[in-house]
Amino acid sequence: MKSIIIFGGSGYVGKNLIRSFVKKGFKIIIPYQRQIDEANFRLFGSVGQIIPFHFTSLKNSKLLSVLKNADICINLKTTWDSKESYLEKSIYKFNAELIEIIKESNSIKKFIFFSGLGTERRSTLRNEIISKTEELISKELKNSIIIRPSVILGNGDQFLSSLLPIFKMSFFIPLFGNGSKKFQPVLIDDIVDFILNLIDLSNLDERLFELGGPDVFTYKEFYALIADSMNKKRVLVPVPMPIIKPIVGIGEKTPFFPLNLEQLSLFDSDNILNNHEKGFDYVKILPRKVISAVKKSL
Repeated sequence: MKSIIIFGGSGYVGKNLIRSFVKKGFKIIIPYQRQIDEANFRLFGSVGQIIPFHFTSLKNSKLLSVLKNADICINLKTTWDSKESYLEKSIYKFNAELIEIIKESNSIKKFIFFSGLGTERRSTLRNEIISKTEELISKELKNSIIIRPSVILGNGDQFLSSLLPIFKMSFFIPLFGNGSKKFQPVLIDDIVDFILNLIDLSNLDERLFELGGPDVFTYKEFYALIADSMNKKRVLVPVPMPIIKPIVGIGEKTPFFPLNLEQLSLFDSDNILNNHEKGFDYVKILPRKVISAVKKSL
């Protein structure tokens, strides 16, 4: 039985991966720092198949033992915090320490790090730290794989879950910028299938993959698609970036504001495949259209 350790396994991508790993009969370890419902996660699999446990440091003796005996390590752990010290600690320093532990392990065959599509093209603090982390991983670990997915859609995803209530309640829909920036959303089911295929491959001659769906939308086009799918008339109201940025900059300093400047940057640049890196074609997967995810969420 393969043993897989997943950091950030309690998130949307993690939960979907875990459900598929369970069907494959893998043993799954989920270290976590923020409180999760352990009992609920154990119910995803058979008795003893899923092992969640709390840790505060990578030096935790139980965690070190698990890392030195796991077959695969996946890091989905990330943050959208805007503070430099926290970003540096939770992304770069965490992965740097994790790399050193993995290098001492003789069992880990693959280390999979989830990044984000277009990260290297957006000059925000978070993206600079992620790019630096990617470089470190590629340099230090020969068995590493970097996954750069676009916006991930599916039943219960964060993107649609935050948008749909607005479309249901309001006739006017705010559109950050002029809505002309492009993105290439991808289905969670295709992401999961891709990871399962990579895990089954014994030899990989590629270590960096960009994953996007078959369709490219502007945000204006995608919002119109949502309205059409709901059979609702909605008016899209452009909010210029010079106006929204200072508002978000002030709002992100409060505990309950729904958006920060790092997240806003996604609407201020294109988020599409650059066609220089391998993607779904590497494992002969044809990504599906995302309209199905929109309709299912509705």
